[in-house]
Amino acid sequence: MNEDQVLVADTAGRIFREECPADIVQRAEQGIYPSELWTVLIDNGLVLAGIDEANGGSGGILVDALVILREAARRAVPLPLAETFVASQLMNQLQQPIPALPVTLVQGHFDLTEQGRLTGQCPGVPFARHCQSFLIVVGDSVQGGQHNDRLCLVDADQVTLEHDRNISGEPCDALAIEIEVAQQRIFAVDRAFLDRGRLLGAAARAVMMAGALEEMLKITVDYALERRQFGKAIAKFQAIQQQLAVFAGEVAASVRAADTLLDSAELNPLDVAIAKARIGEASGLSAEIAHQVHGAIGYTREHRLNQLSRRLWLWRDQFGNEHEWHETVAEAFLSDPGMGLWQKITELKV
Repeated sequence: MNEDQVLVADTAGRIFREECPADIVQRAEQGIYPSELWTVLIDNGLVLAGIDEANGGSGGILVDALVILREAARRAVPLPLAETFVASQLMNQLQQPIPALPVTLVQGHFDLTEQGRLTGQCPGVPFARHCQSFLIVVGDSVQGGQHNDRLCLVDADQVTLEHDRNISGEPCDALAIEIEVAQQRIFAVDRAFLDRGRLLGAAARAVMMAGALEEMLKITVDYALERRQFGKAIAKFQAIQQQLAVFAGEVAASVRAADTLLDSAELNPLDVAIAKARIGEASGLSAEIAHQVHGAIGYTREHRLNQLSRRLWLWRDQFGNEHEWHETVAEAFLSDPGMGLWQKITELKV
């Protein structure tokens, strides 16, 4: 990270530490939405970082938002920050004003007639009940050999929700819709534009997983130093030390993969694919070790470790799991038979 990003990380980290203790997360999982925390983040310009001021954002570049998301993940912030990040970035790319917040991108099964009649549904929309706007993807219709993809901007009072929760304890609702959409709220887009939405989501989840893993390692090392068994700290036992060494190696690889996404103002698709795949792999093994070291206490829902690990397992599968992104990486390396695999690997920035 450069100096500006370090400043952003320090400021965001301080706000999240002060405003989002573990009990805030616990209450959110019990159904008490932290609206005051959302207001604090809005007032400090953290929600719309990387969005042009002309479109209602806080200014800065996309990487600034990724830095903020990384810090939010360390505290398991129970707010639709990543969802708003993806949707607002797409609206910003369309040079459209950012709608009422929070806003989220919804990719389900939707149909749109030429007259603007929008119908369809989507299961499992994160934080849907707390969103004020929805960016609905209507795709897969083909005209003249070309995909006819569109985005529809819809207000919260135009949708029907069936409430549910995911493994993180956060709202994850089924959405249904049957309305007329004004033409000025329908945007024609191409498939590359929708692919960028997936890329943004994968980048967000990658840096968030890296942040959560760093926090999990810190928590686990601190616990190993404090927890005593047979008259000494469990960190003194060789088996625990070996587990922590593996854990630290996985976290170091994850942090480096996430850092590649912060090296330039724009996202490199291959960097995102590698980061999402590598950090996804690390998440499973790291969470396993963290819970083994903590033992039973780490499985209590109010424990910080549990709050982080449940989100890691969820984020790992969102916007493509590591198996899907490994295929993307393989395709990138094998797409040019004229260049050897080793040459492609060595030309990657490190």
